[in-house]
Order: sequence, then C-alpha cells, then structure tokens
Amino acid sequence: MGGLRPGHPPAGRLRGRGVRGAARAVHRGRPRARGLVRRARRPPPPDPGPGRAVTPRCGPGGAVSSQQVERERTFALSDGQQLPDLDGLLRTGRSQVHRMRAVYLDTADLLLIRHRVTLRRREGGPDEGWHAKLPRPDGSRLELHAAMTQGPGRTRVPAGHLRAVAAALGPAWPTGVEATLLPVATLLTERTQTDLLDDGGSVVATLCDDRVVALPEDRRWRELEVELVPAAVDDALLDEVSERFAAQGVLPSDSPSKLGRALGKRPDRAARGESLRSRDPAAAVLHSYLSTQVAGIVGREEDLRADAPDAVHKARVATRRLRSALRTFDRLLDREVTDPLRDEVAWLAGLLGAPRDAEVVRDRVLGRLEGLPPELVVGDVVGLARACLTEEHARAHEALVEGMSGERYLALTDSLLDLLADPPWRGRAGRRADEVLPALVEKAAGRVARSVRRTRAHDDPDGPEALRERHVTRRRAKAVRYAWEALAPALGPDAAESARRWEEVTEVLGELQDVVVARARLLELAATAEHAGVPSFSLGVVAGEDRVAVADLTARGDEAVDRALQP
Repeated sequence: MGGLRPGHPPAGRLRGRGVRGAARAVHRGRPRARGLVRRARRPPPPDPGPGRAVTPRCGPGGAVSSQQVERERTFALSDGQQLPDLDGLLRTGRSQVHRMRAVYLDTADLLLIRHRVTLRRREGGPDEGWHAKLPRPDGSRLELHAAMTQGPGRTRVPAGHLRAVAAALGPAWPTGVEATLLPVATLLTERTQTDLLDDGGSVVATLCDDRVVALPEDRRWRELEVELVPAAVDDALLDEVSERFAAQGVLPSDSPSKLGRALGKRPDRAARGESLRSRDPAAAVLHSYLSTQVAGIVGREEDLRADAPDAVHKARVATRRLRSALRTFDRLLDREVTDPLRDEVAWLAGLLGAPRDAEVVRDRVLGRLEGLPPELVVGDVVGLARACLTEEHARAHEALVEGMSGERYLALTDSLLDLLADPPWRGRAGRRADEVLPALVEKAAGRVARSVRRTRAHDDPDGPEALRERHVTRRRAKAVRYAWEALAPALGPDAAESARRWEEVTEVLGELQDVVVARARLLELAATAEHAGVPSFSLGVVAGEDRVAVADLTARGDEAVDRALQP
C-alpha cells in the first residue's frame, strides 16, 4: 500500500531501520511496550450486560479496572480514498490525531486469536493501557481495560486480564510453559479520531481513520472504525452508517480485526500444526526459536522459585540456547541491542548455574558413593557428603530466588519480551531461511574445528590444559547443535540429522565436564572429611574411578567430533 500520512516514514525507511527503528520513527520518545505472562486461577468478572459499563472492581496491582461491551464496525479504505459522507445522518465534532503502539500477546500456537480473544498493551491514544477483548454469545465482544504501570516489570499482564483470558478459553487453556503469553505482533497506528454527534449535539459514536503498520512483517493498510460510545442505546445506528458507507463504495473489512490482518495465515497454520518452511524468511524462523527460549525462561518463574524438579535445568538450557542464537546469527541482528541483552541473560544463567551445578555434583557424588561395595565405604562419608552438597544447593537456590526478586530480573524480562516485540533485524534477515541460515551455522562449526586443533596440539590429551580446551570445544559444539535444532523445523531432515550428530558430541563432552567438576569437588570434600574426622578413603576410590572415566570420555568425544565435522 502507498505512503502514510505525516508521522509515518515511507516503507523503504522502515525496512532499512528494522522493526525497532520503525517503532522509534513512528513513536519517538515513547517507552517501548513489551509483554509477560502469568497463569490464571480465578474466573473473570461478571458480564455487565449489553451496552453497560461498570465501575472499577479491583484496585491497583493489575486487576481489571473497567469493562464494556464493544460495539463497532470496521470498513476497508484505500490509501488515497476520501472519507465517506455522513451528512444528514450524523454531524462531525472534534477531531484528534493519536499515534499508538500496540503489542499483542498470545501463546506460541496462537490459542487466543483462534478463540476470538485478544490481549494487548497499547501506548498512546485516550485509552492507552492493557486491553483484553473476549467473545460473547451474541457475537459482540466484552472489552476489559486496565492501566499500565511504569518501571521494571511494567510488561506483566494484569492478573484480572489473565483470569478473564483463561476463563474465556476454558479447557483449551494450557498449563506450564505452554501458557506463556508472548508478543506475536506489534501494530503502529496513526489514528484520526472524530466525534460523531446526533441532532442534539451529543457524541453517539467515534469515527477512526486508521493508517496501520504491522510489525515485524511490515504489512500496511488503511481502515475505518465506527464505534458507539458506551452510553449509546441504539445499535441500529451502526446499520445506518454501514448502508451510507456502502452507497459510497466503502464496504466492511474482510479481516475480523487488525491483529487478524497482521498475522495473516499464521493462525490457520498453527491450528493445523504446520511448522515454518525453508522458503519462509530467516527472521521468521529465528523469531519462532527465540520465542520458545524466552518462554522457557519467563514461563518457569513459579517452578524456579519452588525448586520444582528439572525447572532450573530447563531454564538454564533456555538461557544457553537464547545466548547462543543471538551469537550464531548476529549478522542478522543489531548487536548494539543484542550484545547487552546477552550479558544480562548471562547474569541470569549464572544464577541458574550455581544450583544446577550443585544439583549435578550432589547426585553424581552421592550416586557413586552409594554404589560402592560396602567394604569400600569407610565411616559416615555418605552422610557428610550429603549434608555438605545439600547445603551448597540450598544456598545457591536461595541466591537464585533473591536475584529473581529484584529489579534487575524484572528489567531483563522486559527486555526479553521487547526483543520479540521489536526484533532488531538487519542485513539478510528478510531472505529465505535456506539461503541465509545454514552458512551461519557452518561458520559456527568452523569455530569448533579450530578448538579441536588446539586441543590435539597438547601433549597430554587428558591434562588440565587439554581438558580446558575440550570444555571450549563443548560450548562451541553446543552452539552448532542449538543452531541446527533451531533450523530443523523449517529445513527438514538434513538439519535434524546434523543436530543429532552434534548432540552426540555435546552429550559425551558434557559427561566429561561433569566428571571433571565432580572430581574437583571430591578433593574439596576429602579435605572437609579429614577436618571433621571422617575417613576420606571412599572419596579417593571414587576419584580414582573418575580418572579412568576421563580417558574413556575424551576418546569417545574425539570420535564424536570427527563424525560431526564430516561434510
């Protein structure tokens, strides 16, 4: 579609700047909107009935502050088309121009829009704030509104909205990470809003001339909305307006909503369980993968605080995958945006890593000690090891919860969702995935090959220096594995097979690293045992067995790397 009115840069400039640049160009000076998710447990507020607004039911803290039944019609209008005439039916009153930015949130499989539910955070305009729109049996929609908050954590969806959304979806509402709501589209709208007056001069409706840019796809269109004010009692007015518009060639929009038009065929593909394709843009493939990792972090907050089984491990893996993707595919991203974000994700990964490493060492050491023949277990070494390692894990988990309770964590979650709402694409991100992404993965594989050569240059393959370099090899191999896993849904079996080969490398070298870390911890436990008067003999037996395991794992790791590096 053609150019926009003043305030909207032309299409070429939007593409050149990327999503984040477009948002800044249209909404210069406004804070960026983002979104986050929590699970809902309570039913929504009662339906106020047709055309009735209600007074606020809930106080500050994110609950629903007002609700009303939405009564509006949307019409298609070309870019240069004149506004239709309503003379003789309604008079026009005051006009205002608003520039708005709305971030829409949904599940990964777009459950909300597929159930005619929308959830957004809108900046700008007279009704800025959080909006949830819920379907009603008569075909209308109930709109809930809540004010925005500022500062770290401002992207957290109001609790009342979440309860209402969950109730609207009923049994279809998922649990766990699948219930995470993430940005799926960002709409930049220049709205000319005009009051429509009856013969007595009272405002009975508003006419909105909207020029829309939908990100990240950069779709553009123009449309009209006519919405009755809450006090209006005659719905027939909308029919009269529609007839007047139709007589002038202005017909109802084919799209059910702005979001529906922005998403295009994505909801239908999600309903059929279709994955992305190799011909889809590289940006779309990466956005899907990044969304999965962000959900794996922010969607596990409650489980992380409760130290639920495997929660720390899965969240830590998500941080690794996220950082790795931002590094491997950095040629398609604005590093001025993503590098600081990688640093903050590394901070969170450190908080997660301490309890996870303590958990791994505890389970490995205790498992090895308890597996020794009884004659090799001397003294209460098992009890001592259990007490020390359990205390270490408890301290690490306490530090994690403390970190997640601070403003730095809240700011990080804001930034993660901003990454999805305004992806800072650059370069060839808009090209086909199969033309752009494999070469970047092969470049990452080249970094593994260089690390392998440095490892094999050491005289002692099991010595400290070689083991440190093998750890570097493992980290780089993980980057390649994660990258192929990101591409596999779109690129198919060949990418999946490459991911499988690199997974073998990371699993063997990961086991090697676990042995190395546990062996160091065994030496510390031995010193603690001697100080406490507990014999350390059993710990020495386990350490000796681990030394043999190191030699076996290094050999297996070399074989796995060689297979993965083969063309």
